[in-house]
Amino acid sequence: MSERQRGAAGFIPAARKENKLAYICSPYRGNAYKRIRNIAYARHITRVALELGYTPITTHLYLPQILNDDIPAQRRRGLKAGKDILNTCDTIIIGAKYGISEGMAAEIEAASGKDTIIII
Repeated sequence: MSERQRGAAGFIPAARKENKLAYICSPYRGNAYKRIRNIAYARHITRVALELGYTPITTHLYLPQILNDDIPAQRRRGLKAGKDILNTCDTIIIGAKYGISEGMAAEIEAASGKDTIIII
């Protein structure tokens, strides 16, 4: 198998008749350093999901652009939107390299019964 067929992430993409929606679950909150690290990690997981043949949805890469995570009502609105989106996905891909945050734990619990992929 050529490097091009293998994919940029080094994984062999799954053969699929259709793209499956995958919810990306990884940490977001933290101090400035951790937030930058967590955003880079979420982007990495999103890229890997694409390489695996999924259509990834990474809500914590775009919802914080319009909602303020430090304002409790806006954070709750974002978490609810994320859970609504999670409910439409077939798979949850969990980025566990930096541990499981409280928000991630809630998403994982809400995703019980879905296909699960854990990336470390």
